Amino acid sequence: MGSIEINEEGLLDLSAHYVVLGSGLNAISTIHGLLDGSTAENKKIYVIDAGITRASKPITESNRKPPIPPSPKFKIRSNRYVYDSFVRKLNLTESGFQAIGSLAKGGLSNIWGAGIQPYNQSELSQFPYSYQEIFDIYSRVYRILTDSKLDKSLAAQVYHESHSFVTFDPLLAINLKNGSRRSCHLSSCATGCVYCNKDVFNSAKELDNLASSNKIEYLPDFYVESVVFESGYYIIYCSRVSTNERFRIKASTIYSCLGSIATTKVALGLQKRNAQVPLLTTPGGAFFLYSFKNFHNLDHLILSSKAFRGNAGDNSFEGNIFPISKNLLCTHFGSAFGSFLDFLFRDLLFSRLFVANVFFASDLSSASLASISDEIRISARIDRKLRSAFAKALRVIKTGLLSEGLLVLPFGKKLLRPGQDVHYGGSIPMKRNPAENECDFGGELFGFRGFYIADSASMPFLAAKGHSFNSMVNAYHIARESAANKVEMNINTQ
Repeated sequence: MGSIEINEEGLLDLSAHYVVLGSGLNAISTIHGLLDGSTAENKKIYVIDAGITRASKPITESNRKPPIPPSPKFKIRSNRYVYDSFVRKLNLTESGFQAIGSLAKGGLSNIWGAGIQPYNQSELSQFPYSYQEIFDIYSRVYRILTDSKLDKSLAAQVYHESHSFVTFDPLLAINLKNGSRRSCHLSSCATGCVYCNKDVFNSAKELDNLASSNKIEYLPDFYVESVVFESGYYIIYCSRVSTNERFRIKASTIYSCLGSIATTKVALGLQKRNAQVPLLTTPGGAFFLYSFKNFHNLDHLILSSKAFRGNAGDNSFEGNIFPISKNLLCTHFGSAFGSFLDFLFRDLLFSRLFVANVFFASDLSSASLASISDEIRISARIDRKLRSAFAKALRVIKTGLLSEGLLVLPFGKKLLRPGQDVHYGGSIPMKRNPAENECDFGGELFGFRGFYIADSASMPFLAAKGHSFNSMVNAYHIARESAANKVEMNINTQ
């Protein structure tokens, strides 16, 4: 911790510095936004994080059914450290919802799908900026994720607005420098490996790079229990994950990047009373495809073969197509048996069989989050409007993919349980004229100066796609603008 130490009263004073809570994708983007926006040389960036790793002593869930994995990566036993302790530590209960979050170093980026899906102009209509105004941030975040340049022609294939059904190649966060380089025991291990996420950008690796270059001070093993406002400062109540030892951190500027559910709990706790807010998701479904023409002969990536988008009535949708790869079979059945199955049935079946998902915008979400004392309750349902949207979308998808040589199979079609999309946000949304439990267009929580919602909790809308990239863009914008404005304010008041 350098020259800063916890005093005899168990207080760590970081009030002269920036404090970032969490270590996932949004925290990384926030840190870079602060580094790029602030010229205050005497201000450091302190990252407070539970920081659980694969080597950490596990915190087992109690009295909870095993989660229904939203992707194969959640089924891998060695990955359980990423999400296993989240529900218990947050004192969270669910009704009709499956909450997934992370206390791991690097958060869910340890097992994410690596999708880079920029919002287009209409999808940004409720945000404080347009696509043209923040393309430089799109480029900056893309470089963080991939260590390469994003030009407008590359972005256009994902960004393009269209009312017809289209397929396109996905943008993926493959980063040979800052990705997960863990080459696992599987003979089929390759970039995007289902088992170890090889070469996929990992926030933990970037965090280590920032710490080793003295750009941040990383404080792991600190679980954030609550934040209170006292005498002009924020007091962060923490406990050590490893020992349960409790202490406090004094701060004046906080960027909460704990994940939308945990950030919402902290933000509502500042109000010191019970509250209920909407929790936006991207409702989705899944189905199987069979390639009867040339699609199976393409060079398919482990992560995603193709992406698609379209409209069905009033609802837009977007999805991805994934191969039944040798790597996936080896992950499920072990390297030897998976390779044997692939050898026997590759040409006849597995090369032609694909899994697809489809997501809808948060207009069709139905979840809400209630903060009651120290407990969080999330409830959701699948209503008729969503079922109708899924059926209509499948009809459009069936026709659209037929020209690609893909047949939507009659079995295996299902709506995901609310929460299984793992795309949450909008619980403390940005508003032009914010009220309680909202934040302004700068991400600052209404009534709490210097407390910023720098993860997807502040997003006012979730488009029909993964939101990781756009949440990072939003976090970077909040951090850079707030840091620059505070420096300008300091200059003007001298």
